[in-house]
Amino acid sequence: MEETMFTYINEEYETNRGILKNRKENLKSFIDLAKGKKYNGWTVLATGSSANAIECAKYYVEKILNINIEIKMPFVFSNYNSQIDDNTLYLAVTQGGHSYSTIAAMKEVRKTSSDIVAITANMNSIVCDLSKYVVDIGCGEEKVGYVTKGFSGTVLTFILMGLELAYENKKISEDYYYKEIEKIEDAIGYIDIVIEKSLKWYEYNKDELVSGKRFVAIGYGPGYGVAREADTKITETVRVPMNGYELEEYMHGPYLSLSDKDHIIFIEAESKLQERQVTLRNYLEEYTEHTYAITYKETSDNKHDLTLGISIDEMISPLLFAIPIQILSYFLAEDKGNKLSDKIFSDFDEKLKSKI
Repeated sequence: MEETMFTYINEEYETNRGILKNRKENLKSFIDLAKGKKYNGWTVLATGSSANAIECAKYYVEKILNINIEIKMPFVFSNYNSQIDDNTLYLAVTQGGHSYSTIAAMKEVRKTSSDIVAITANMNSIVCDLSKYVVDIGCGEEKVGYVTKGFSGTVLTFILMGLELAYENKKISEDYYYKEIEKIEDAIGYIDIVIEKSLKWYEYNKDELVSGKRFVAIGYGPGYGVAREADTKITETVRVPMNGYELEEYMHGPYLSLSDKDHIIFIEAESKLQERQVTLRNYLEEYTEHTYAITYKETSDNKHDLTLGISIDEMISPLLFAIPIQILSYFLAEDKGNKLSDKIFSDFDEKLKSKI
């Protein structure tokens, strides 16, 4: 049977259960390196869905470890970064392990005495040769180019890196640690429910969504990473104009391009910022009928909304909120006639050397 994006979406429950179960083994190399060290901060080198996944997870890690995490584009880092801090932890994230720019950035860090960790799902890839400290994302190989379970797995793995290191460094109590593990287990337990609800939501709104010529996703906090992944996934698969924005970012300029043709998706996790986003949505609805919310709430007066009816900590909410975006990306692309199994621009990687 041909594997598709939907094949891997349906594997997210078992994949994430395995990542959680095997966390001690998969994170041992990282813990051995980082335990007891006081870094000035972490710098993550990643592009595309890997960078989006870290954007989703970094707020959890920053909070639990009380550190600052920067995400840098590897190619910019390699060519324009003037200083590498010896007391910063560098983390290179690439699911497939063959990203040219990430590998180049790792080589720059290796010229110094700075610590670097590779985070990948391919334990036989080049990045594993560039660092003796390797974290296995634990999602296995995705043979379809539009990653889904790998995105979810990267979010979960990075969250667990923060949680496990906080526990090992005694920044949190044993009781707090196991309560966090329980929260994550509960979130994973909802994955198949979210898939089912997302499919019904898509089917209900399909005709309107298929007619869309331009899409926008808006989120706040960890939801910004989901909005960024919507940008990446819908651009890759649906191949129509698409932008993902942070809530306040959208309100400082991008709203000026608003038209009645815009389809706007709001990522609504339970947060002190949700009312500000509701206010924005109410305003935008004066200019476009096509607004949707992916929300934690039980009910909504708007027929466009996907109401998950799940109480979940905002900091781990991307584990569930990214799933409707993945469902939308796959089925909307198929229903628009994009055969995702047929590779387009097949000579791109060869000519541009974006993968090694």
